Amino acid sequence: MATPRRHSTWPPETRRLLGLWGALLLLGAIEFGLAFLPLARLARPLVMLPAVPMIVLVAAGFMNVLEGPAIVRAFAIAAMFWLLVLLGLGSVDALTRVDYAAPSPSIPHG
Repeated sequence: MATPRRHSTWPPETRRLLGLWGALLLLGAIEFGLAFLPLARLARPLVMLPAVPMIVLVAAGFMNVLEGPAIVRAFAIAAMFWLLVLLGLGSVDALTRVDYAAPSPSIPHG
């Protein structure tokens, strides 16, 4: 005789939100762990790759952008574009900075 299957006491919407939250925590832990790896200078931007699915999860799962009218989707796409522009311009300094050795000053004795 098969045992009856026990149904969860949480509503489906709560289970969905908890799943999204767990996925965000997992992606955050992956990003945190990647930050401690000794990566080459050109490979450091790869640490930001888990942020892409995090953005998609927040936009589609929590904000319900896909279910809104077309104007909502247009503004969400425009916001992502400008966020990429801001992050790109903000990281230009750190990614292109070069350290130059300064000559030591000669102090006359006497």
